[in-house]
Amino acid sequence: MFGVDESGRVTFVTEAFASRLGTTREALAGRSLTDLVVGDGEAVQATLAAVADADAGATRRCRVSFDPETAAPATVEFTATDGGVVGTLCQRTAPTDEFHHLFAQSHDAIVAFEMVNKVPVVRRVNDAFIETFGYAEGEIVGESLNDYIVPDGRVSEATDYDQRTAAGKVNHAIVARKTVDGRREFLYRGLPYETDAGRRYGFAIYTDVTDDRRRQRRLRVLHRVLRHNLGNDLSVVFGMAEYLQQNVTRPELQTAAVRILDAAERLDDVSEQAREVEAALDTVTERSVDAAALACSVADDYRHRTPLQTMVPETAPVSGGFNLVGALENLVENAVEHTPDGTPVRLTVDAGEEDTLIRVADDGDGIPAIERAPIFEDADITTLQHGTGLGLWFARWVAEAAGGDLRYDRTDGWTVVTLRLPSAETCDFNVSDRCHSPPGR
Repeated sequence: MFGVDESGRVTFVTEAFASRLGTTREALAGRSLTDLVVGDGEAVQATLAAVADADAGATRRCRVSFDPETAAPATVEFTATDGGVVGTLCQRTAPTDEFHHLFAQSHDAIVAFEMVNKVPVVRRVNDAFIETFGYAEGEIVGESLNDYIVPDGRVSEATDYDQRTAAGKVNHAIVARKTVDGRREFLYRGLPYETDAGRRYGFAIYTDVTDDRRRQRRLRVLHRVLRHNLGNDLSVVFGMAEYLQQNVTRPELQTAAVRILDAAERLDDVSEQAREVEAALDTVTERSVDAAALACSVADDYRHRTPLQTMVPETAPVSGGFNLVGALENLVENAVEHTPDGTPVRLTVDAGEEDTLIRVADDGDGIPAIERAPIFEDADITTLQHGTGLGLWFARWVAEAAGGDLRYDRTDGWTVVTLRLPSAETCDFNVSDRCHSPPGR
């Protein structure tokens, strides 16, 4: 508790209040209350004036930050008396000690700011900000954040974000900012909040994504160039191989031409798979689909090639959207291709409250370890340890995008690959109108 006279100077303080500020009662006596406040004291002055003009016993509250280390605001209740105003430190409201440690230890650059005339004025920065942008807290506190880290040409963009913050709206964007290492790209999140006194504050969090975005751009360029050259050169290979096959008479050259065509067809198949995977993953959806209908539809498409047994419930809504069709087709195709003639492939759907399991089982030789390890065990991919196709990878990526995973098991001579997907309450759409398969069909 503390007392303040009509001029706003401290007349007395309790030992607890002095201890809270890390000083003595004698050192605080006679000082202006606003001098003790971190940041500007406009809210304190306005509250004091309102209480001083009121009748004795009237109270007003505002949030005040006294702590220069954490700038943590606390609620202070001011009460009018016959001789001045008495202030009571009610509680610390935010941030808690836990949030203080999060702010201090985060690897992301974080700024605590106050919106003053729609300009973000820095009130505090963490160590990661100092390391990333190169400004000590003493240099930047009290200054406009934009003046220090926003590059030329991005000022209007930053101003748009400031206007959203001033309106209490959250910002979330990829932005460019000036750092000690030059211009870098960041995932920026602006989180505003308003005090009881109506003052607008917020946090700006900057996560450096420069290296990831540069890597993605390089991969996209390499992919486009490779796909273009691969398509053009494969056309030449096909043409020349077919020409040789039709025009040479020596058996060894005929054999060479056939091998060339076979290799080119395999390469073309992988290229086509890559295009299909790219197109599908670019349209990842969070909408739900009926896994039971999906399984029946895929099974019907493969029964002309092998006996296919299904066991599915009446309905099984799952997350993932239409990409699940392609994922399951790849799993069934892989099982059919490696199952001995006349041996059935089993396709089952087990719908649970949280997860749904779609299993594809065959009694073939199983997936070789060198192909299985990178996909199911996260082993490193080497030149000698990978498969020739993308079907299993595609199934895994679809499952992960939906919040599930892809599993492998080998039991009693049967290979079982399982798509685990989050169960949904309802289906946004059906895969097909085909009837459900009865158990064991």
